[in-house]
Amino acid sequence: MIEASYRHWIKRAHDELKHETVDKDRAEKRYDKIRAKYTRKIEKIQPKIRDLTVLRSELKGAEG
Repeated sequence: MIEASYRHWIKRAHDELKHETVDKDRAEKRYDKIRAKYTRKIEKIQPKIRDLTVLRSELKGAEG
């Protein structure tokens, strides 16, 4: 869910880039900055999500 939110912000920035006609270079730099920010956040949180998923499956296996 968090990852989807970050991907939404990346998509939104890309849409803004496509509609920016005045200063294409500035819009591209802004998009690259936003994409890098949220990509880092996704990469940072993915291991935590994976660990929680494994823990959850282990707990379900112990219950059953």
